Amino acid sequence: MKLGDVALVLIVALIAIVMLTSPAFNDLVMTSIKGAINYLIGNATVMPTLITGSVSGPCGSWGLINVNLTNDESLFLEVVNGSYVYLLSGYQLRGWGGGPRAPSNYTWFSSVPGIYVVNPGPGNYSLLVCGNTGVIYRVLNYTAMGVAAYYGPGYGNITTDAVLGFFNITSANIENSTGAAAPGFSLQLNAYVIIEYGDGEEIHWVQDALVIMDDQYWFQGEMDVVNYIGSSRNFIYEQGKCVLGCFETPMSGVLVIAVNSTGYGVVINFGYALLRLGNETFSPRVNWFAHELIPIVNATACIMTSPAEGPYGWPMDTELVIGGPGNGGGVKFRELDAYLSLLYWNGTSWAPYPITYTFGVSTGEYAVNVYVLPISPATAELVTGHNDYQQLSG
Repeated sequence: MKLGDVALVLIVALIAIVMLTSPAFNDLVMTSIKGAINYLIGNATVMPTLITGSVSGPCGSWGLINVNLTNDESLFLEVVNGSYVYLLSGYQLRGWGGGPRAPSNYTWFSSVPGIYVVNPGPGNYSLLVCGNTGVIYRVLNYTAMGVAAYYGPGYGNITTDAVLGFFNITSANIENSTGAAAPGFSLQLNAYVIIEYGDGEEIHWVQDALVIMDDQYWFQGEMDVVNYIGSSRNFIYEQGKCVLGCFETPMSGVLVIAVNSTGYGVVINFGYALLRLGNETFSPRVNWFAHELIPIVNATACIMTSPAEGPYGWPMDTELVIGGPGNGGGVKFRELDAYLSLLYWNGTSWAPYPITYTFGVSTGEYAVNVYVLPISPATAELVTGHNDYQQLSG
């Protein structure tokens, strides 16, 4: 059965499931928008290789780097196979004194492969990695918030032809935002497309976004950060009143990215389905508003979710997240209530990503005062509150 033949039925089924799980979908509030927000976010850094030679013991091989955290900053870590990762204060580091034995006193520790966000409080710390000394880390101030998958079961990859993000925004009251001339925010479906041909390979970052700005909305596709693919942008005003392209709550729908291999090359498709806007409801129908052809003949392509490092120094996650309206900007919410679900096409049906987190790192935009509440695997409710960086499911 082809994806297009069953997409509408599956979307309706998905909506029914989420509606039953979250009956508050009928609530709505939307009021004023203001001002500007400060932003600070660190860059990805790869851990340097060995500092000492190999000797017997769990920390016979180790790497060490200093990390400084200020108020409200957290530490993003990807622990890989064979690594023993410790976060040590200055006192704990002096007490350890060096390998080959492992520290007995530490602030945080893990040897289980995965994505972690550590919140030890402000101060100077040392990140100690024993064994396999490769690690990716980043100091976080704020990130985009929502539902993100970084890997599959067994710390493996998940590959698919299509990913889908369901959303229902019942209220969104912005305190302030940056990144665009007018106040607003975006809901982004971000993913990585892997193209293989002969002995070669290409990796592309893709984004299908709902942009809400100055009480207007549109859907927009981008690739590799700076390549604008297309949008559904269309507004109509009559006697000074917006009658088309106007943002209202509740607003619900889906974002879809799908890839196809053709005789002309790989086609990346960007789509959306609008299901409800204010008091008006719509029959589920996917609008493929933008397409990108990568003219590599006899190439194969997939969307991959992987803990492997991608072209921008981060794991290749798939994410449905809320952030600023664009250009690396942020948004701070005074009030927010939104439901998000992240799914992938497993060949016969839409399936929730089994292991998810509350934050995404594959975008420059970020959100402030967004708390993520788990509902079910890959489904969450976003409300106002202190940003919570944690595993959502799995």
